[in-house]
Amino acid sequence: MARVVSFSVDDDLDLGALVDRAGYRNRSRFLRDAAQHYADAIERGDLASLPDDTDVEGTLVIYHQHTAERRLPDLRHSDGIDLRSSTHACMTGSHTCVDTMHIAGHAGQIQEAVAGLRRLEGVDRVIFVAAPTRSSGCC
Repeated sequence: MARVVSFSVDDDLDLGALVDRAGYRNRSRFLRDAAQHYADAIERGDLASLPDDTDVEGTLVIYHQHTAERRLPDLRHSDGIDLRSSTHACMTGSHTCVDTMHIAGHAGQIQEAVAGLRRLEGVDRVIFVAAPTRSSGCC
């Protein structure tokens, strides 16, 4: 069941512009999603703050040069990380490759993988976005 929540914001926060820029059609959905995202981040914390044995899944994004690409199969075939799907794209405008991997595993194993990728020569940026957790829903 949904409930109505009311609050005020400072005049310098252009909420309408944020809603439009984010592609939402109304403020309520924007604020609902923002609150849920923030609550999940506070409740679970980021990857670095999770206990090593916590099950987590999400999307790993790796921006890299072709020279680093030969090391990615090590991650794709890791015993500790369950790879659900992956994509590779060449970003011709920035002369950068990007791989996205939808993965699951223990937080400690994913933390190690992220740290290892960041140390590789030719890797420009590594980001892990943890999926929100729900007790029910799709999938």
